Amino acid sequence: MPAVEITNLCKTFKDFFGRRRVTALDGLSLAVQSGEVYGLLGPNGSGKTTTFKIALGLIRPDSGQVTIQGHKPGSLAARKQTGYLAEESTLLPFLSARESLRLQGALAGLSRAQSKRRTDELLEKVGLNQAADRRVQGFSKGMQRRLGIAGVLIGDPQVLILDEPTSGLDPLGAVEMKQLIAELRQQGKSVLISSHLLGELENVCDRVAFLNQGKLINEGTLEDLLREKETHELRLSPADPEAIRALEALARQRGLTVISSKAPMRSLEAFYLSVLGKDKPKP
Repeated sequence: MPAVEITNLCKTFKDFFGRRRVTALDGLSLAVQSGEVYGLLGPNGSGKTTTFKIALGLIRPDSGQVTIQGHKPGSLAARKQTGYLAEESTLLPFLSARESLRLQGALAGLSRAQSKRRTDELLEKVGLNQAADRRVQGFSKGMQRRLGIAGVLIGDPQVLILDEPTSGLDPLGAVEMKQLIAELRQQGKSVLISSHLLGELENVCDRVAFLNQGKLINEGTLEDLLREKETHELRLSPADPEAIRALEALARQRGLTVISSKAPMRSLEAFYLSVLGKDKPKP
């Protein structure tokens, strides 16, 4: 049984007079398996957030259905299984980070002892243990995002729906978020995620779906969608110039075209981490 199953989902928003104005979803069907990270991609207005809201039971579809671990969205069973991180974190500004998490633990049905233990664990995990007793109103956007993530996890849900999870995070925080998502996958959790930063989804998703005007345009694994089968890349070490010239000459003798032959570049993210990463020794 899929962790999240969406079948022929349709939703049209109407104006004050009941006239149809925007078709947000038009026959959308997809499934997220247990232990899978599934990414939704598409332009603004493609139906990603509407899909999330229907899956959470916040709005109703015109037709079609969604199940969370086999349960109807909005039901008590589904809510217990689901954690949701909205695009904008909404927190009580007068509470400290510790108080905020303990409150959310109580709302999730945890005992005081369980809530205290989970709060301490999560504050450490998201890097807020040093700011645990500070009021939320003094937090930066990135710190609020970290606290919002901790709040999603405190009830230990099996299904996580994350809308722009790295919004407001610095590059190190974004990397830590991707590592956290990888840990959740290893724990057998299912993650449905959307982001406008394509590189982030590329690094964490098992499968992705492309939506446009509420329709599923394409879907598949990153291997299937991104692998260029018409070309081949060969990386050599050490980069011996004479050997490289010999290989290029051999390729041309075989009738092949050498499209590029140069030293590869690291990503900006990889270089940033090499310079400013937490494990970087100080001079």
